[in-house]
Amino acid sequence: MSDFRKRLEKASAPYLARVHALPRWVLPVFMTIILLIGLLANPNESPGLWIGFFALLFIGLFLTWLLALSWPLLTRSSKVLRVLVAVLIFYTAFSRF
Repeated sequence: MSDFRKRLEKASAPYLARVHALPRWVLPVFMTIILLIGLLANPNESPGLWIGFFALLFIGLFLTWLLALSWPLLTRSSKVLRVLVAVLIFYTAFSRF
């Protein structure tokens, strides 16, 4: 295991414990709300531009973090699909806003 991987896992452990302690429905509902805010924000107005951009950026970073943590356990097809979803979120954030 690489040094970066060890540091990532050690730094992520307390945050993963907090997320795991939440009720099971909280994370999907929260992420869906943030995703809808990001997708429905009006990019033609200044507040909507920044709110939408940062909402989608948050979703993309969160998914990338989870992807990095689960990478060794995933099959090739799961890796491709998860990378594709993260890239799509980042593309939407940077192209739309």
